[in-house]
Amino acid sequence: MSSSIPIANLYYLLCYAWDRLDQGNLINVSSLPSTELADLFALVLCDGIHHLARRGLEQSYDVRDEELGGIRGRIDISQSLRRSLFFQGRAHCRFDELTVDTPANRILKSTLVALLELKELDPKLRHRVYRTSQLLHGIRPLRLSPRDFESVRVTSNNLFYRFLLNVCKLVFESLLVDERTGDTKFRDFTRDEAKMALLFQSFLFNFIARECSEWKVKAENIAWQATSVTDPELRLLPRMQTDISAFRPGEYRIIDAKFYQRSVGSYFGSEKFHSDNLYQICSYLLNARPVGHVQASGVLIYPRVDRQIRQRYEIAGRRVSIYTVDLNAPWQAIDEELRELML
Repeated sequence: MSSSIPIANLYYLLCYAWDRLDQGNLINVSSLPSTELADLFALVLCDGIHHLARRGLEQSYDVRDEELGGIRGRIDISQSLRRSLFFQGRAHCRFDELTVDTPANRILKSTLVALLELKELDPKLRHRVYRTSQLLHGIRPLRLSPRDFESVRVTSNNLFYRFLLNVCKLVFESLLVDERTGDTKFRDFTRDEAKMALLFQSFLFNFIARECSEWKVKAENIAWQATSVTDPELRLLPRMQTDISAFRPGEYRIIDAKFYQRSVGSYFGSEKFHSDNLYQICSYLLNARPVGHVQASGVLIYPRVDRQIRQRYEIAGRRVSIYTVDLNAPWQAIDEELRELML
C-alpha cells in the first residue's frame, strides 16, 4: 500500500511532517523524471542548492593558524620564537577567516557525493547532481554520521537550510552499503511501517495545526483516573500520550493516527477493526479531563487501503469515529478530505 503513494504526495507528507511546507513549495517536483525516491531527493537537493547559491551560501568564521610573510590577526609569539620566524621576516599568526566550509554545507555536499554512488540514480539527474556539487567548491565532503546532523545549528533566518538538511538526513538513513560488493543502495523507507507511522502522525499533526486554524493542537499526557494502595503514585501504569489533542471552543478531540497495511484485521474469518487501537483511544477518552468539562470525542485515522471508511460509534458515552484518508488521491483531494474530517 505505502509504496503506491504517488511521489508528489509523499513529498507533501514530508514537507508537512517537517513543518517546512513554505520551503518545500519552492521546489517543483512535477519535473521529476521518475517515481523513485532517490531521484526525488536528488531533484530536491539540486533545486534547493541552486536556490541557496543564488541567495548566497551560508558562511561562518573559521579560526586559522598559518605562517605568513606579513601580519594578520594575532601573532602567536611563542610559535614564532620557537621556529625563529622573526629572523626570516615571517610570523605565525592566528586569524578568523570567512568561509563557506560550514557544517551545514559539508552535509549538503556529502549527500550529493553519496547520491552519485547510487547506480540506480536517473542518468540525467546524476549529471545534475554532479554539476550541483561543483557549486559547493571549497567545501570538504565528510563521511557522514548521526553526530554531524545533531551538531548543526540553523538560525530562524535560514529555515530553507533546515528543510534541505532534513532531506539529507533521510537520504543518509536510507543509504545501505552492500558489504559483499561495496555498492550503495537506497532503501525504500515507505516499506517500513514504523517509519511511515511516525511520518503519517507528524503529517496529520502539522496539517491540522496549519490548515485548520480554528483548532489548537498539541500532544498531551493524560493522567490515569485511578488509585492504588500498592502503587499510590501509579508508577507502574503505562503513560498515556496522545498523538494529537485538538481543541476549539466547546469541542475536544483526541486523534490517533495509525498506519497499517490494512485498516481492518481478520478475526475468525470476519473483518474487525484493530482491537488495540480501539482499546487505546477508549482508555484516553475515559481518563481525559478537558478544561471546561467539554465532552471528549475520539478519532482513529488510517490511510485508505481498499475502501473508504466512515464509521461512528458511541462507546461508554463517548463518540468514537474511524476514518480513512486516501493518500493515493490527487493532493487537492487529500487536502479537502482532511478539512472535511475536521469540521
